Amino acid sequence: MKQIMQHSFPVYYHYIARNRKRISCYLYEDSIYCKVRTKNGLTEQHKFRYEDIHKIHLGLQDISWHTIDIYFKNRKHIHLKSVTFFIERNGEELERPKTNEIDIASVKANRMAYSNFVTALHERISRDGTGHPIIFTHGNSWKKILIWILMSVILILLPLTWKIGFYGWSLFFAVSFLLLLLFSRKINFKKQYRPDQLPEKYLPF
Repeated sequence: MKQIMQHSFPVYYHYIARNRKRISCYLYEDSIYCKVRTKNGLTEQHKFRYEDIHKIHLGLQDISWHTIDIYFKNRKHIHLKSVTFFIERNGEELERPKTNEIDIASVKANRMAYSNFVTALHERISRDGTGHPIIFTHGNSWKKILIWILMSVILILLPLTWKIGFYGWSLFFAVSFLLLLLFSRKINFKKQYRPDQLPEKYLPF
């Protein structure tokens, strides 16, 4: 479990989605402010109180990035990831990150900002509460079920391909089974947790 650290508010996280939507989120002591700009240039602004939160879910979209979903009572929903799909150039132009030192540092800083945002959110809720219970869950149960189905199919195909002499396919299925097994260990079924016991595996740092 992650030890919740003291943060100074406001805490800021800026996420650019794969579809080029830009989401800027600010955590204040009494509210959450979110500005969303679509790839078409349209802008939406939302302000939520912590009392408006219904549920928070942490997930592992992949072993390389992390996700948080914040659900509100008015059915609004904030979805953020720790991954950097794009880097802003000159405040407007979007480019894929390159393998130079500047972009690598930017990607690392973005992952740190995501960690700070998630931990600060949990810190604020754990410290002051919201006046009503919030559901905290983590895990990707549907992915684990899908992986188990694929592993079951491979277990059927592996002896069949070996029996009929397709040894190359047998090796492929064996390696695939091992990789899926390792990946499945990274994913949990959906479980509940307490805001003061943030699971470390859902944070980049």
